[in-house]
Amino acid sequence: MMLKKNNIRKKFIKLRNELSPVRRSIASKNSLKILKLNFSKILSFAPKSKEINLWPLNKKLAAEKRLYLPKVNELNLDIFEVTDLDEELIKGKFNILEPDPTKCKKIAPSEISCILVPAIVFDKNNNRLGFGRGYYDRFLQNLNCTKLGVGFLEQLDRSKLPHEIHDIKLDHLFLF
Repeated sequence: MMLKKNNIRKKFIKLRNELSPVRRSIASKNSLKILKLNFSKILSFAPKSKEINLWPLNKKLAAEKRLYLPKVNELNLDIFEVTDLDEELIKGKFNILEPDPTKCKKIAPSEISCILVPAIVFDKNNNRLGFGRGYYDRFLQNLNCTKLGVGFLEQLDRSKLPHEIHDIKLDHLFLF
């Protein structure tokens, strides 16, 4: 199964990496629709270079005091409130911007009302494949909040993705 998952990952990483700048810009702008969701504490993510650009969304969520971001802590994710993207983020593991724990307030995962989950590929049954390290699956397994997959429309696989018992299904997909 791991070989099959890796082949799917390669296919969709290539597809995602080939999206035009115009297509990326349109998706980023459309992601602002998430602001209309009535959740008080939204755990977003700091996108990698070829993922959907959520920085405009994150900036508005921070201004509304609704933004929370993860920080990798060994095999787990710690959650922090972020109110100033320019002052409170540092490069963390995997070269991704993360909250600076000396400047941000750590919160319990149970306080999150909605989580925006990245992936390499999603399917119509709300399954996802990430990079295979399991950070989000471990984090999501004990959470009782709305889980939204967020990415590009092109990241939707029309067939059913292979999944295992530890893979956590999402509640909805927001693909732009």
